[in-house]
Amino acid sequence: MAGTKDRILEGSLELFNSRGVQAVTTNHIADHLGMSPGNLYYHYRSKEHIIRSLFERIDAEARAVMGPLPSPVTPQQWAEVFLRGLDTVWRYRFFFANIVEIAGRDELLASRLRALTEWILDWTTAAIDGLIEQGSMAALAPDDRRRLAEDVFIIIWNWTSFAVAFRGHTRLHELDAREGVLHSMLLLTPHFEPAFAAGVREAIDLATAG
Repeated sequence: MAGTKDRILEGSLELFNSRGVQAVTTNHIADHLGMSPGNLYYHYRSKEHIIRSLFERIDAEARAVMGPLPSPVTPQQWAEVFLRGLDTVWRYRFFFANIVEIAGRDELLASRLRALTEWILDWTTAAIDGLIEQGSMAALAPDDRRRLAEDVFIIIWNWTSFAVAFRGHTRLHELDAREGVLHSMLLLTPHFEPAFAAGVREAIDLATAG
């Protein structure tokens, strides 16, 4: 049972990413997987239920990536969190390219998305607090720390949508997604201690070289 459900999710993810979520129906998914629509409906009643299940994966991956940071945190460890986060955004790029529309059609999913967003912002704000405490970042007012966390979040979660708008689903590559990390870190760089900033930039450049 679990194997079939996972197979449906992986097949759906492949089609959503390559064609865009609007262009894919449950019949397309069933045909892609070589199963009857009835068999698919037995496991997932609609495309919306498939998307909810894929979002559960996004939620779990985000919380796993953004675990407790070591103290002190190194530039490489800091960069790695955001690189891994963008890897999740890349893997589920259909969701982030259509996030407003998807959430607008499903209030339950929208509620879960808001909860994850709040959790990520809390984590990022606390991480900024930690960098300030360890001397790797200049002091900021508490409200500005939250605003900076929100700015970083906005870039990372909307980067795929931006890239798809310019390149299209079929021409988007993983390095295009990872480029979003560099853009988000440019917001933080002016606040970083110079050596820490240089270390973060080096880690990102190594990961995005290609």
